[in-house]
Amino acid sequence: MMKNNKKKGILIAVAVAVIVVIAVAAVCLNRKTDKTGAVSEGRTESADKTKKSDKADKEESESTGNSDAQVITFAVPDICKIDKNNLKKFNDALAADGHDYELEIKTLSYDNYGQAVEGALENGKTDIAFLGFGDAAGNNPVYDLVRSDLVLNLDDILSGDKGKTLYEAFPKNLWEMVKCDKHIYSIPSALASDEGVYAAFNRDYVSDDAISAWDGSIDGIYQILQGVKWDKSDTPRFEYLISGYTFDDMLGCEIRNGLCFDYDTMSVGNPLESQKFTGYLRVLDRMKKDGYMSDDLTNEITYLNNPGLNDAHVLKNVKEGNFAVALCNGSVDENFKKDNITVKEVKTYLSSRINGSIGVAKKAKDTSAAMDFLSLLYEDEKYGNILLYGEKDKDYKLKDGIAEACDGGSLDDDYLTKLSLNLFVNVYPTKNEKYVDNRKKEFFDFYDNATLSPFIGFEPDTKNMGSISTDLDDFMTGLHGATVDDTLDGAVQKLTADGMDSYLESVRSQWEEYKQ
Repeated sequence: MMKNNKKKGILIAVAVAVIVVIAVAAVCLNRKTDKTGAVSEGRTESADKTKKSDKADKEESESTGNSDAQVITFAVPDICKIDKNNLKKFNDALAADGHDYELEIKTLSYDNYGQAVEGALENGKTDIAFLGFGDAAGNNPVYDLVRSDLVLNLDDILSGDKGKTLYEAFPKNLWEMVKCDKHIYSIPSALASDEGVYAAFNRDYVSDDAISAWDGSIDGIYQILQGVKWDKSDTPRFEYLISGYTFDDMLGCEIRNGLCFDYDTMSVGNPLESQKFTGYLRVLDRMKKDGYMSDDLTNEITYLNNPGLNDAHVLKNVKEGNFAVALCNGSVDENFKKDNITVKEVKTYLSSRINGSIGVAKKAKDTSAAMDFLSLLYEDEKYGNILLYGEKDKDYKLKDGIAEACDGGSLDDDYLTKLSLNLFVNVYPTKNEKYVDNRKKEFFDFYDNATLSPFIGFEPDTKNMGSISTDLDDFMTGLHGATVDDTLDGAVQKLTADGMDSYLESVRSQWEEYKQ
């Protein structure tokens, strides 16, 4: 999950990206604790409990709005911070506009959010919920919520007149991304960065003909670097600014759930038996051996959490153009938009992403009212702006379409709050965000022009995964100071011992059934 920054230099952009990734990773860990609720702001409903079955007896609520309005209870993790005054203004605005709804924010501890939100959906006191993330082991608890029949199927609503407004508030391809078993159960996350991989070529060192001939592969970059004349012994000619498995668009596959989903063969396999995957890493091995790349901290690259992304020396080199080629992921940074830099983007694939989405509880007090409320929230930017920023020209002001403090300073870009409520495309941007010129049009243009993964909508049951995903991560981490050939045999043996064969057979069977 790589985040972005479109309007500032890479020094800020990458640093912000790393901070966001760390914050979201903490959410994904879903650590075990005794408490699954915390006090929220404004109209509040807290859930302080030790068991899911105890929730109904442990909840309390406090109202700051219209007591005659229909209360819509929205469950979010307690990393979502909504100012109580903004929440009151939000509810007042709904009432003033003749909408008989009042929003109540129910906060649940993110330390145990998966269990907490399951209980909240079960007890009938929650109408809408942020469904959560996948976990650090590669599992996706959100699919378990859906398959437990706790989340409302939205197909019929979205295809009818009552769902038209909500459906049109998000790009069609985003709705495709959020499908689970070919059905829509949630409102898609609009805050993740889905931009793919791109290479930035410095024409001071790389010819136009070489750039034009690049085929989008890592091997193609290696061949270009071999022809570069480079005399800077203290600076590598290649900057690898990718972390994790976000390079998989270059391979024409998805690396997830500890497996490789190959677009060309439409098959599921062991990543360590994939020539695409191991071949990519072997090319990077050659680059390291030839001195083309390093992170300037340890003279090696750590692939899963690349320290070069937040190293001042690396970022300074990129900002000053001290590179021949840089390989990156996400929005194209301003520092690559220079006369001597050519950027070429790899074909972007949109893959399934139900985690981070918003669901309506099947046991909601009034599912029709909940859907109507969501249409208001996501169609009219007025309400989202009030909830996030407060009253215009009193709590914040607009300058060139960007929300900022009344004194001209920057507003906090509270990424996690926006993510928890899915408030992004339908609110004013703050400084340093992407899509600031014509936010909705830019957002829709990107998704309308991206390609859907052929595996879109398929999410395997990972109950037999065990430590497979962790084993693959360990293999990637083990490449720090070692090569693929040094570590491959041992990693394959570890996967086999941990049940890769049976797990792979199970997922392949699920995939064949899904295609029918």
